[in-house]
Amino acid sequence: MDPIIRIDQPVDVIVSFTTRDNTVSAKPLRMYYRGRDITFTGFGLCHPVRHGSQLHYVFNVSDNANDYSLDFNTVTLTWTLTAIIDGSSL
Repeated sequence: MDPIIRIDQPVDVIVSFTTRDNTVSAKPLRMYYRGRDITFTGFGLCHPVRHGSQLHYVFNVSDNANDYSLDFNTVTLTWTLTAIIDGSSL
């Protein structure tokens, strides 16, 4: 069974922004999805992706039970939960 569940749903995300040496970085802290607050405890890769002329950043995060892929659209300033990797099926 494939542990990756495609979601592609808009979500609300609380993010921490920090600046160090004139470089700004973002770190998703929590997400509101299907009536639940999910707090992230693990942080993986963040990488930029172009969709036509739009720049997106993809964040890989974890809550110690599941892994999540979040897409941040820099034009619309919206977050999308693109996938959940179900930790119980690994």
